[in-house]
Amino acid sequence: MRHKDKDQLAAEWQALLERTPKPMRQAVETLVESQCHIFADRFYSVMMEDPHASLFLSNDQVQQRLNPSMRRWLSAMFSVEHADFEALVDLQEKVGQVHARIDIPVNLVLSGARQLKQALYEQINASFKSPLSPGDASVYVSDHIDMGMEIMSHAYSVASDRNARTEEAYKLFSLTQNIGDERERQRSALLSWENALMFSVAVQQNVSQLPKLANSEFGLWYFHKACHAFEGAPEIITISRNIHQVDNEWLDALAHSTTTESMKALSNIRDATRTILMLLEDVLKRASSLEAGRDSLTRLLNRKFLSVVLSREIELARHSEKCFALLMVDIDHFKSINDNYGHDAGDNVLQQVASILDRSTRGGDYVFRMGGEEFLIILVDTDQDGSRLFAERLRQTVAKEPMLAAADTLIKVTVSVGVTMHDGYPDYQRSMQRADQALYQAKRSGRDRVVVQMG
Repeated sequence: MRHKDKDQLAAEWQALLERTPKPMRQAVETLVESQCHIFADRFYSVMMEDPHASLFLSNDQVQQRLNPSMRRWLSAMFSVEHADFEALVDLQEKVGQVHARIDIPVNLVLSGARQLKQALYEQINASFKSPLSPGDASVYVSDHIDMGMEIMSHAYSVASDRNARTEEAYKLFSLTQNIGDERERQRSALLSWENALMFSVAVQQNVSQLPKLANSEFGLWYFHKACHAFEGAPEIITISRNIHQVDNEWLDALAHSTTTESMKALSNIRDATRTILMLLEDVLKRASSLEAGRDSLTRLLNRKFLSVVLSREIELARHSEKCFALLMVDIDHFKSINDNYGHDAGDNVLQQVASILDRSTRGGDYVFRMGGEEFLIILVDTDQDGSRLFAERLRQTVAKEPMLAAADTLIKVTVSVGVTMHDGYPDYQRSMQRADQALYQAKRSGRDRVVVQMG
């Protein structure tokens, strides 16, 4: 529930302004306009030295986007002689919502505000002379920034509560769809990896050529989906420990040890896979069925959990050297399909394209229907070349497969694909916009093609 409406907040802010004499307000505005680059540089210099804050920042982000944004925010905050106070309230709410979306802790925001006020106080004390009172100017600056922080923190709190509810719903939802099929698929993926390992040992191939368990089809599904859905379950801790031991102890022993030691390592790996299967069965049995996050026509994920999934993937990328790509996929000339063959034919085409997208992706990837004829694929653990190659293969697969529009009518369907890599920036909206731009360029360039937008 909103603690105050926008009109009330704007009126309070204006009253705060009017308590301070006009010459003082103008002097502070002039100071901020002339020194805002210094304040922004100091702010981010302090933030980059903080080990917690630096997790959310990089030098490129600070120089290219955040430093200029801070200057604009300071200018808007103190350009109050002809200010639109409702717009000021909107600005603080927007900033608070972005902080919640990228999961910046509120204590870091407040710490930053404290550093900013300190820098302003120092400049005021050094430059304000009678009849301007440095003490009164500092109070005015403090009140202004505190007002912004109040609005920002409330917007942050509301957005964080909403995100938390969505994330909890996603945890329940993410592994409970067609749970019997998922159980068998992942069981098969794990056993296939084990069988490939056993075959390599039997024919004396180099086992280091095989993917590690964490990088296998099963491993991608486990780390990108199961770990998040069942976070905190004791089985997950044990499964993760077993995978770590397989990849970092026993596979190495298998590749570099004597025959006796290799056989012992192989036995340990087989025991570990059996343990993983047993624990996975236990945790899946506790899952219950939820349908709220799935598109009713295509059975793909809908937009409900997109923010949770992207935030999770950004968090994984932040703490690893792995990255992910966003692929925006749009069915070409879809309106013509509806106009020429009817809406039932359009629904049939949507289902068939969705099926191709679903079976073309790996267990750790995500496929969303964004609405209409547009889809989004989150391709995990990949790079720019890999995502481009995947998108091109996907485009060709759709183009080669005749689509059943009606009982006796086959039509050719193509898709346009826009691709971008996550560039490390913590707000996923930036990557989404680049994927949209790439898709728009693909469609403007003639459709039935892939366009990659660099970060």
